[in-house]
Amino acid sequence: MILGRRSLRRKLTVVLILVSTTVLALVSLGFAVNDWNNMRSTVFDRMGAQAAIIGGNSVSALLFNDTESAERTLSTLENDREIVASMLFDAQGSLFASHISQGQEVSLEQPPEDRGEFRGFLYVNKSVVFDGERLGRVVLLFEPKQWDALQRERLSIVSVLFLVSVLVAVGLASLSQRFVTAPILQLAKTARGITRTRNYRLRAQCSTSDEIGDLAEDFNAMLDEIEQRERELQQAQSELEAKVSERTNELLELTRQFEHQAFHDALTGLPNRVTFDRDLERSIAIARRTGHQLAVMFLDLDRFKAINDTLGHAIGDRLLVQLAKRLSGQLRETDTLARLGGDEFAVLLVETTPDAAAEVAGKLIQAINQPVEIDSYSLRVTTSLGISVFPDDTEHAGTLLKNADTAMYFSKDVGRNRFSFYAKEMNARSERRLMLEGKLRSVVAEQRLQVHYQPKYDAMTGHIAGVEALARWFDDDEGYISPEEFIPLAEDCGLVGEIDEFVTWRACRDLMSLKAEADLTLTLAVNFSPAHFIHRGLHERIESTLSSTGFPGELLEVEVTEAVVASEEAHLHEYLNQIRGLGVRLAIDDFGIAYSSLSRLKQLPINTLKIDRSFIRDIGDDSDDEVIVRTIIDMAHNLNLKVVAEGVETHAQLEFIRRHGCDQVQGYLFSKPMPIDQLKVVLNKENEVRM
Repeated sequence: MILGRRSLRRKLTVVLILVSTTVLALVSLGFAVNDWNNMRSTVFDRMGAQAAIIGGNSVSALLFNDTESAERTLSTLENDREIVASMLFDAQGSLFASHISQGQEVSLEQPPEDRGEFRGFLYVNKSVVFDGERLGRVVLLFEPKQWDALQRERLSIVSVLFLVSVLVAVGLASLSQRFVTAPILQLAKTARGITRTRNYRLRAQCSTSDEIGDLAEDFNAMLDEIEQRERELQQAQSELEAKVSERTNELLELTRQFEHQAFHDALTGLPNRVTFDRDLERSIAIARRTGHQLAVMFLDLDRFKAINDTLGHAIGDRLLVQLAKRLSGQLRETDTLARLGGDEFAVLLVETTPDAAAEVAGKLIQAINQPVEIDSYSLRVTTSLGISVFPDDTEHAGTLLKNADTAMYFSKDVGRNRFSFYAKEMNARSERRLMLEGKLRSVVAEQRLQVHYQPKYDAMTGHIAGVEALARWFDDDEGYISPEEFIPLAEDCGLVGEIDEFVTWRACRDLMSLKAEADLTLTLAVNFSPAHFIHRGLHERIESTLSSTGFPGELLEVEVTEAVVASEEAHLHEYLNQIRGLGVRLAIDDFGIAYSSLSRLKQLPINTLKIDRSFIRDIGDDSDDEVIVRTIIDMAHNLNLKVVAEGVETHAQLEFIRRHGCDQVQGYLFSKPMPIDQLKVVLNKENEVRM
């Protein structure tokens, strides 16, 4: 760990020193050990030679048991100061003779081995042999102090030489590492410079051709690759930053769009219901503090559904956009105009009065009434408007809007194209509408509607030429409920299609019954609402009705409003031809009040035009209407179309249309709609008159 924190130069120096020191230490140790062993062997060899001489000189003493002679022989070693004692033992190991140097204390025992160290002395234990017989042993003891001193002297010399060698090794290691580490340190310096400056154009400089030189070349090659990657990375980063910036801007724009869509109508760009409710709550809170009044208006376009269904949703949407702009132009910046959905709009007037609200409502109605030019159509719509005032009517936002809605329906019920202020009595009308809707759903589901028939007469002969089937509703509690009340309600709640199909089926069945009982054959006209008429598969449902009742298709005439044939519905021509393919005739009802053109009539497989009662009503009083009626009759005949005048109620009206060649008439002057039983009576009387 300590070495790991050092620089490479220090590491290499330390390693070289350690290696050198280790080698020198091992060499010195080996030399010292070898010298010690050599000196020790020399001592033992010399003592062994002396012991052999003493042993040879002591043979006779041992043979003749001459102790004195043996001691004299041993005393010859007196001059050798290193030998402190000499002993002669007989063959039995007993001490025979001995000589101890003066001042020495020695244990006169025989050592166990031939040579070695015994009781602090070196010794040799040499056998005395004569003629192959061991006579005894000679033991010499050697004092090692002098020898130890010599060894210490030699060890000191070796230690000095070792230290000198270590110093030399340190110097050589420091010098050697420079040749090895200098290129590496230069390489490391280059690497640190690149790390610090991120300048990948720097290169390592190395003139050696060894492994370090190869390392420097590889390092430079790596830098070339890194520099290339760095350029690519910078380019990619620039592209990524540009892409991120672009995506961020797109996300911010999407966020703004989503936020706008969350609080605004997608078609008109007006605030939506959420925004209107929020503004209404805030405005009510301000009005409470300031004591001002505010008004909420609820607008609904009259019969807009017919335009949407007949001319198509694209035309309807463009009409809504134009009308929204008109409404916005009549309001202050502080007011709020919102589209609540479909053809419903709401207006919030702040700091206002009922009189000011009435003035604004009049301007809004007048703005809506102006014709709107879209493509080749000049569209005219009206609006019904309801007004509720804070705090006079209520202090709650939800109730305020509900009251305005109730007042709007009151405007529709009393004639449309007008405004009404909310009154508590209107709740009864709103409740009646909800009650009638519930009852109507049950009546339609249980097929309890009645079908009445209004005869159509030949204008010239006065004979019955056919009948028109009309839906009637008799309620046990209220009696007959006017079609003008329940048919719009059926259109609003989506029941008119079921009513159309039921009336057609019941009328076909009734006329087939009439034919079977009285052998009377009449043409039958039935009305189909615009919303129902443009649904795919209508011809299949008509065919099913004809098949189930057996009614001939050529006696059936389907009446649709002029708005249907004036529409740009892509499949209209196909739908009409499918119905005509069943033999069924087609009639345009209420002709003259919509937007159809002569070229449009020529393109479609129409058989009959029914002049709207509004033109017939003013014959004799309005010359313009008389011109219109004459023009319609002439135009229809030029197109080989039959003409029916509906709503004929006076003889003057009858004489006028007869004079101008109208084919058939229909109205209260001749007969009101009647049940099938009364129709049978009328038909029987006519047959009796003819006969």
